[in-house]
Amino acid sequence: MVAGQLGTLDAISRSSRSEIKATRVALATILVLGLASCAAGLGPRPGSSPLEPAPYAGVFTGEFVDGRPLYRFPPILVIGKRNRVGPDT
Repeated sequence: MVAGQLGTLDAISRSSRSEIKATRVALATILVLGLASCAAGLGPRPGSSPLEPAPYAGVFTGEFVDGRPLYRFPPILVIGKRNRVGPDT
């Protein structure tokens, strides 16, 4: 009787292992297909040149110098000891 029960438990354990394996394969397949479909839209559009510049997302409203936008960033405060700075830096 015990041998029959062990055989049944072994069959159940093999069955659950195969279900787990099938589930993992299915999830991996879904992941690969999902990533492939996302990556399909990243390349250049058909009919457009890959060297064509990307369109601007917005319009620069700041100051231009020599025909180029000038970005002014806020000042930053640096605190340190001068004796830590060597002559070659």
